[in-house]
Amino acid sequence: MQLDKENLIWIDLEMTGLDPEKERIIEIATIVTDKT
Repeated sequence: MQLDKENLIWIDLEMTGLDPEKERIIEIATIVTDKT
Protein backbone atom coordinates (compact mmCIF):
# COMPACT_ATOMS: atom_id res chain seq x y z
CA MET A 1 0.00 0.00 0.00
CA GLN A 2 1.38 3.39 -0.95
CA LEU A 3 1.52 6.42 1.33
CA ASP A 4 -1.72 8.33 0.75
CA LYS A 5 -3.40 11.10 2.75
CA GLU A 6 -6.74 9.37 2.18
CA ASN A 7 -5.74 6.10 3.89
CA LEU A 8 -7.71 5.22 7.01
CA ILE A 9 -6.11 3.95 10.23
CA TRP A 10 -8.35 1.72 12.35
CA ILE A 11 -7.49 1.24 16.03
CA ASP A 12 -9.09 -1.36 18.32
CA LEU A 13 -8.38 -1.49 22.05
CA GLU A 14 -9.17 -4.44 24.29
CA MET A 15 -9.44 -3.39 27.94
CA THR A 16 -9.96 -5.11 31.28
CA GLY A 17 -13.30 -3.28 31.74
CA LEU A 18 -15.43 -0.37 30.58
CA ASP A 19 -14.14 2.45 32.83
CA PRO A 20 -11.11 4.06 31.10
CA GLU A 21 -10.19 5.90 34.32
CA LYS A 22 -9.39 2.67 36.21
CA GLU A 23 -9.13 -0.15 33.64
CA ARG A 24 -6.05 -1.14 31.63
CA ILE A 25 -5.40 -1.71 27.95
CA ILE A 26 -4.43 -5.35 27.40
CA GLU A 27 -4.35 -5.50 23.59
CA ILE A 28 -4.02 -3.02 20.71
CA ALA A 29 -4.78 -3.80 17.06
CA THR A 30 -4.26 -1.44 14.11
CA ILE A 31 -4.86 -1.74 10.40
CA VAL A 32 -4.39 0.71 7.53
CA THR A 33 -6.85 0.65 4.63
CA ASP A 34 -7.52 2.78 1.60
CA LYS A 35 -10.72 4.82 1.44
CA THR A 36 -12.63 2.26 -0.63
